[in-house]
Amino acid sequence: MIPRAPNEPGLFLALAPMDGITCAAYRDVITAPDGDAACGISLCVSEFVRVTANVVPDAVLRRDVPELATGGRTRSGVPVAVQLLGGKPEPMARTAARVVELGALAVDINFGCPAKTVNNHDGGASLLRTPCRIEAVVAAVRAAVPADVPVSAKIRLGWDHANGVADLARAAEQGGASWLTIHARTRAQQYAPPVDWVAIGRARAAVSMPVVANGDLCTTDDIRECAAQSGCTAFMIGRAAMGDPWLFRRLRGTGLPGFDGPWMRALLHRYVATLLAGGTTDAKALGRIKQWLRLGAPMQPRMADAFAQVKGTSRLADALALLDAWPEPAQLAWSRTG
Repeated sequence: MIPRAPNEPGLFLALAPMDGITCAAYRDVITAPDGDAACGISLCVSEFVRVTANVVPDAVLRRDVPELATGGRTRSGVPVAVQLLGGKPEPMARTAARVVELGALAVDINFGCPAKTVNNHDGGASLLRTPCRIEAVVAAVRAAVPADVPVSAKIRLGWDHANGVADLARAAEQGGASWLTIHARTRAQQYAPPVDWVAIGRARAAVSMPVVANGDLCTTDDIRECAAQSGCTAFMIGRAAMGDPWLFRRLRGTGLPGFDGPWMRALLHRYVATLLAGGTTDAKALGRIKQWLRLGAPMQPRMADAFAQVKGTSRLADALALLDAWPEPAQLAWSRTG
């Protein structure tokens, strides 16, 4: 069954792809139900798979997106779109056709990555300077996969300004994109403030396909304000999921007003167990724990405290012991967002 589209009834909330962060282990634990509450995530998008001059080998596709072996879904049943990154239509199309044959339910195309190494090799946001190339890549991928498989695209507002964001959106639509996700910054901004949700609204008004808003959506208030400024009713959440994994549930009215240390500790323990079960070394699992705490720290003072404790550790067991020793009195409960 294909994923629900952003314009179908109900709130559409996607988990953003973040290179080196939202790996399969992370997708597994963040989409797991908690008691009677579903995770609240409509769709996950994989970390990007780099496509150069040739079709990506099956072994790489299966390694990067192991959900291909489970019907294109996480263990809890949330669909995972496979994100491809590249500037050459023909190998992008052939790789897209192959990931669908392997089990992908949807394909997403990355035109937004601002990394210099990616952009210098004709990928990601580098194509924002030539909308016709976005149209060509989308059209090639759209023609290569079955009509019932969604092909979405993700862009930024532009390379160094947002004046042409409507042209970028029209290029993706003319290529046949099922929907478009827009990160509300330019490539030049990288991840610096401010976001421009109004510019997303200009793009949304220029096309008939659904538009998904992305960028600094950290609380329920942010979602409401983004909806007011952009007119969007579908949203993609990235870094905020590190600091507030309950946000997706809370937006649907099923999450608690906040979460506490014991709940977060249990989530991190499941994350480590999932990483190790997948063959990750202790050293790399320790790095992932530190990364999660560091990215969540700006949103959660208690997470910042935890990161300060574990960042100097060199053994996974020591880090987990420190997390298990967090104080739990009510006055030290995790701060609440949203």
